[in-house]
Amino acid sequence: MIIGIDNGLNGGLVAISKQTGAVIAKTVMPTLHRCKKREIDTYKVYQWILGCDPFPSQFTVAIEEPLHHAKSSQAVRSMGISFGKLLGMAETKQWDVRCVKVHNWQKSMLGHLSPPYDTKKAALGVANLLAPEECWLKSKRCSKAHDGMVDAYLIACYIRKSEKFVKDWHKKD
Repeated sequence: MIIGIDNGLNGGLVAISKQTGAVIAKTVMPTLHRCKKREIDTYKVYQWILGCDPFPSQFTVAIEEPLHHAKSSQAVRSMGISFGKLLGMAETKQWDVRCVKVHNWQKSMLGHLSPPYDTKKAALGVANLLAPEECWLKSKRCSKAHDGMVDAYLIACYIRKSEKFVKDWHKKD
């Protein structure tokens, strides 16, 4: 199993099968309030992951790295804290962790986009092609796809694609 994580406060978590790429489970990023600020809830993330696979040594966690710049310094701070909390949780559990750069997974999964480009629209299009049966809505009442879950899915697919390529390449030797 590969767990893709879009680590933003409005991010998502998606678990896929390493063998088939099928979606096993998905959820929006759980959050909590601390010191009048919203943070990701790593305990709920941990519980969700164990609910997907009670044998954590058999999966890979792919966490999107924070960008070095954002619209505000507060956004950079928030992304850095979220990334650190998730990475710390995964490392203390000795899980197989892959840190994924935004530009790498987007280039691999979305291809080269010509400006002006809408990565959210492109990501949803690719996710719908790869998993046409999946519903990317946060809830039944929503009408717009949840960007965090879509990105988390594509992050997991990126890891699966890159690992499959490496395995296939080694088979040729």
